[in-house]
Amino acid sequence: MSVWIADVTPLQVPVLTLTLDGDNEGVHSVVGQWSPVPVERLLIGRNASDARTVVGAMLVLCRHAQCAASARALAASQPTFSPVATNDEQIELEAARETLRRWLIDFPRMFGGTWSSDVIAQWAGLGSRARIADFCERQVFGMPAARWLALSKSDLASWAAGTGTLPARWLNGLQKQAARPVSIRPADVLRSVRKNAAEMLLDRDAGAFEASGPAWPAHADLWSDPGTAPDLASGLMSTRLRHLALLCANRASAAAGGLRCGDISIGWARCARGVLVHLARLEEGKVAAYRIVPPTWWNFGRANLLAAALRGLPWEAAQPLAQRLVLLLDPCAPYRIEVNRRA
Repeated sequence: MSVWIADVTPLQVPVLTLTLDGDNEGVHSVVGQWSPVPVERLLIGRNASDARTVVGAMLVLCRHAQCAASARALAASQPTFSPVATNDEQIELEAARETLRRWLIDFPRMFGGTWSSDVIAQWAGLGSRARIADFCERQVFGMPAARWLALSKSDLASWAAGTGTLPARWLNGLQKQAARPVSIRPADVLRSVRKNAAEMLLDRDAGAFEASGPAWPAHADLWSDPGTAPDLASGLMSTRLRHLALLCANRASAAAGGLRCGDISIGWARCARGVLVHLARLEEGKVAAYRIVPPTWWNFGRANLLAAALRGLPWEAAQPLAQRLVLLLDPCAPYRIEVNRRA
């Protein structure tokens, strides 16, 4: 029997489809597939400036990050590589706004609590770092972001238990429910991209999530340091809070960059979902091959952390946890979850 749990409106096409497969006892496996906009084929044969225009017009999801990654990749493909200027602040503001949009609209349904209509209405006015920082000080952290970043691990637990903001209560609830401790290690997506650039660029079925093996990243650089967490959900909530605090405090790591790997150029940008990568190869000034590798490719690939968090769980626990983990892993894309429960 298959049941669809959708987070899409009639006008949206799901970007991510997650299939939970198992029997009456519980979940046995988790498989992700994504349906990217086929913009890559529209770029073939175009010069660099035209390609940048197409990317900006076609890609709405994480648009500033997409444009920056494309611009960096195409600039790196030129015979004389000179880094192109991108608006890093706009990339960071976009990431913060997308994170907050999910928290305001979708998270209460899955994590509990409600925002007032006045608080939700403030999202439209979050057009600067100062406004986002002020909003988060009042509604998220209950203190300045820089002060929150200085909290120790024990202080963070006290903050979650004693602060009245909705995100603090979410983290506190997740920590109390945690039952599967996880070890966290950095992913280093760009290292894997450099090592496998040729294969990734030529892969004609990137949506099948062929990223696998012990050396493949298990996430899109969501954590920069090794550590442990009570479980995956609480660990993700903590790292999402930290990333938002870094953006508010203007202390986030570089927002975008570009490099060359032989005849392949690579551009990247950090969006709300993690590290986004564009790969390109030009021949005689025209795009000969192009590949967009979204954070979703790592966050829900075959080496991801999601499968271990869900495998073996009974359905009544696995289904709501899957929805929570998707929201925490990918705060931008519409998704659906297919449940394939065999008798």
